Parts: sequence; C-alpha cells; structure tokens
Amino acid sequence: MGATLTNRGLWNRNFCLIILADMLLYASVYMLFPVLHGQIMAAGKCTDLQAGWGIAVFGLGVFVPGMLNAYLVDRFPRKSVCAYSILALGVLTLAYPYVSGLWQVGLLRGLQGACYGIALMSMGSTLAIDVTPTHFRDHANVNFTWSGLIGMFLGVLFGLDGLQYVTFQEFLWISAILSFVAVMLVAMVDVCFRAPLEVPFFSFDRFLLFRALVPGLNMAVVPVILGIILGTVSDSGFYICMCGGFVVFLLIGGPLTSAVGGRILNGLGFLLVLASIGVLGTCEDGASLWGAGMIAGLGMGFSLFQFLRMMILLPLHCERGTGYHTYQLLWCTGVIGGYLLGRWQASATDTSPFVTAFCIGTAGLLFYQLFVHRYYIDRLKENNII
Repeated sequence: MGATLTNRGLWNRNFCLIILADMLLYASVYMLFPVLHGQIMAAGKCTDLQAGWGIAVFGLGVFVPGMLNAYLVDRFPRKSVCAYSILALGVLTLAYPYVSGLWQVGLLRGLQGACYGIALMSMGSTLAIDVTPTHFRDHANVNFTWSGLIGMFLGVLFGLDGLQYVTFQEFLWISAILSFVAVMLVAMVDVCFRAPLEVPFFSFDRFLLFRALVPGLNMAVVPVILGIILGTVSDSGFYICMCGGFVVFLLIGGPLTSAVGGRILNGLGFLLVLASIGVLGTCEDGASLWGAGMIAGLGMGFSLFQFLRMMILLPLHCERGTGYHTYQLLWCTGVIGGYLLGRWQASATDTSPFVTAFCIGTAGLLFYQLFVHRYYIDRLKENNII
C-alpha cells in the first residue's frame, strides 16, 4: 500500500530512482566499448577484427537468459532480480585485468551481456511499469528510453577520453562503481509485494514479442548506424554535438511529434541521419564533423520516437513488458552489430563504413515507407485502437 501511495504522477520518487539507475547502468556499460577494444588488442596480441568479435559477444549474451525472464520476475522479487543482475555486471567488470586470452575476454563479455539482459528486462520492462500509474505508462516507457540514451552518450564520451586521466584499472573501478550506485538506487525503490506465481520455466513472455518484430527489425537500422559510427568516429566533440542534437529534439520534439504523422516523422529522422552520414564520409574534423553529430542526434531522436511509439502501441495490454523488452534487445543488438561491422570494414575491406551506413539507412527508410507503416496501421485496426 505504501508503494502505491508514493506512485502518484509520472515523476514520482520511485520512477525517478529507476530513471537515474538506468542512466548509470547505460553509462557503466557503454563507457567500456571505446576502451576495451584497445586493451584487448594490446594484451591479447590479436587483430582489430578479433578484438571486435571479443567485444561483440556481449550482444549475444543479452539473449541467453531471455526465455527465463518471465520465470525470474514472477517467481522471485523483481527488485532483487534487477539489483543482483546489475551487481554481478559490476563485479565482472573488475575481472578484466585478470583474464588474458581472447576466449576468456569473450566469456567475460558474454556473462556481462547476460547480466545486462536481465537488468534491462527487470528494470525497463517491469519495475519502471510497476511504479507508474496506468495512464502514464506510455510516457514512462518513452522517458525511460531517453534516460538510457543520455547515459549511453555520457558513457561513450568518458570512454573516449577517460584513459587520459586515469589508469585502466581505475577506469574499470569507475564503471563498476556506477553499477554499484545503480544497485543502491534500485534498492531504494518501493515496489508492491507480488506473490510468487506458478509460471513455465521457459517462455517468450518478457523476451520477444513476434507481432512487434517487423517494426523492431526496421528500428534496429538506427542503432546499427550508431554502432558503425561508434566503431569509426573517435572524436569526442562529435558525440558531444550528437548528444546536443538529441537534447534539441527533446526540447522541440513535443509539438512536432503530436502534429506530424508517423511517415513524415520517421522520414525526417532518417533523412537527417543520412545527411549526417554523408557529411561524415567527406570530412575528418572541425565544424563539419560536429555539425554532423548535431544532425545525427536530432535525426535519431525523431526516428526513434516513432519506432518507440509503434513498439508501445502494438502490444496488447498484457504484452507491454514483452514489447518494450523486444525494443531494448534489438537496440542493444543493433549497436553491437553495427560496431562490429564498422570495425570489420575499417580493417578488412576497402569500402568506407559510411557508405555501408548510408546504404543501410536508405534501405531502412524505404522499408518503413513502403511496408512497415502500413503493417503498423493494419495491426492497430485489428486491435481497434484506430
């Protein structure tokens, strides 16, 4: 009862704690990407592409516990599942100095990916909904997503420049401490007690929603492009400007997203991202590079808002958590896949990663305009939503 009384309005105490924990979790995870790659190459004496694969195992790990998700959060206290998974992720971060072979790094990354997958599910698809009044839950999903993106930008920024100020071990401790603080914030959340349910050990509940896979796979184009950029662009000013472009979207996006149709909104977002990629392919530094970052952040905001709205509205009432976790999984997989693709092209082919990113973005734009939007509208009509 006490938790229910404190969960009035969207920005109640419990939701704010979850938002902060999510931001710290994302920062803790994504700050490792720019640093681990170089450390793996230096310590393991492996190629650039092999190091990329070592990093990419993380993306496979997030799927490993997927069919256990519903069992975990319905059989055990949801807050404990979330806190212990983040705690394990932070502890595993501190183990990197003690592994040497590439296979050991890959195993560590896979375990961290599994912990991250459970944390994403239990926090974004469960706790964030549990502490939000029913009529605010769409807004809760949107704001929770934006907090993760901001945490990701902050993590990448520190990852690019952090080793200028701290040693590798100190860097790992900072990442782990961010995870530990996130655990403390989750522990402070008041959640109504739910009696353990008798649920199947394996299921797709809170894992994958197949009716949302079509727009979800289309949405994954955006994080794939972001991953290619992460694996190619190392200028911190670019990411500061990208974060700035996303903040501009947050400031001006409200009136536009409510007044403009989904086709126009998504098309505008993709065109801005494509324009940014075009600039990246022709410049190396300076104002042009930073302008490309600003445009990319703004465009990703518009496209992701439309995709997120689709992933929220497509699930039936009892499928909300599953639909949102599908979005989170595809986002993480897209970033990892794009990162690996960018590293592979930069090291093993003569093709510019930006040419590939432009082609992928163009295909994503056409796929949405020619098929996905109609699929989305038809599903809403079937559910009597429009």
